[in-house]
Amino acid sequence: MTQKSASSEFFDPIPALPVTQGRTTFYLFTISARKLLEIAYTSERTQYNRTETQRGLRPERLKEIGRFLTSNGSNPPLLPNAIIVSLSPQSGFRDGHIHICKRPSGEAFIIDGQHRLWAFKQEYSGDIDLDVVVTAFIDLDDSRKAFIFRSINGNQRKINPSLVYDLIPMLRDRESVEFEDKRCHDLLVLLNETSDSPWKDRISMVGGGNRIISQSSFISALKKLLKKGHLFASTDPDFFEERMQHELLIEYFKAIHNSYSVQWDNKAFFLCKYVGVSALLNLLERIIADLRQKKIAISDANGLKINRDTFEPYVAKLTQFSFSAAEEKAKGISYLGEGGINELTKRVISIVFGN
Repeated sequence: MTQKSASSEFFDPIPALPVTQGRTTFYLFTISARKLLEIAYTSERTQYNRTETQRGLRPERLKEIGRFLTSNGSNPPLLPNAIIVSLSPQSGFRDGHIHICKRPSGEAFIIDGQHRLWAFKQEYSGDIDLDVVVTAFIDLDDSRKAFIFRSINGNQRKINPSLVYDLIPMLRDRESVEFEDKRCHDLLVLLNETSDSPWKDRISMVGGGNRIISQSSFISALKKLLKKGHLFASTDPDFFEERMQHELLIEYFKAIHNSYSVQWDNKAFFLCKYVGVSALLNLLERIIADLRQKKIAISDANGLKINRDTFEPYVAKLTQFSFSAAEEKAKGISYLGEGGINELTKRVISIVFGN
């Protein structure tokens, strides 16, 4: 066990069972869910930026588990599955007990079970508390955390396979191509399936069909946002997580759809085709930059603060441009390839911002 720092505080020692598999040893024990929650975090980013709420968590899922925990049925709630954590090197095992450093929101990295644990917050389950089963590793590096997460969740269809890149951010740079492909695909699935999305059932996900844009074209347009220096890059504090990226795209395209109801999903217009979507996403980056320049809060610890209403003044200026293929052709203008996207981007930005 690592030597205790004189300034460190620890929970009372907890009886634990060591288990060795191959060259790896981990420890099994139980602890109060609320105690574990005190020291838990779900992203390396939040180890140093310790906010009370973890933005990557899905509120709907937390509410669902909270209702389960507080149900007044004849049987008390059960959560028999282990929560899997990586503790810092200051924690350790000695004399049959695990000694856990008591660092608020910075000691126990939750590899698996984050929604089960955060559902014990007061707003989701009141004063309910249970002893939960924990599998604890000590001082795992990021690669091992990723390997364990994938081993647990890789074959479970309900788990988003790109979530690991939100939990362990450094992997985004190490596996940039895989990350970009997975994230774009996951975002398109959400756009195409979310009930209030303007894109619902309008993206051809597997080729064929009578959809206005294909998955591959949309991904080509979307990928730019994930590149270094762009809106969805790993360094952006507002749009780091998939949830925030999805919510932003939904709200932005709601504003576009609301103002372009005739042109939306209409093949006589290029609004929803590859060239139009590419230009609109480039415009989105310019709008976010303008909002930040005006000191408008984009997000907080609870999630996205801007919505469709935020974008509508910008889109209202844009509506003088119809995105009509016939009108542009009559003027001898066509937007083809990447050069066409660049020209269209300059045009829509000039209309909205006058430059």
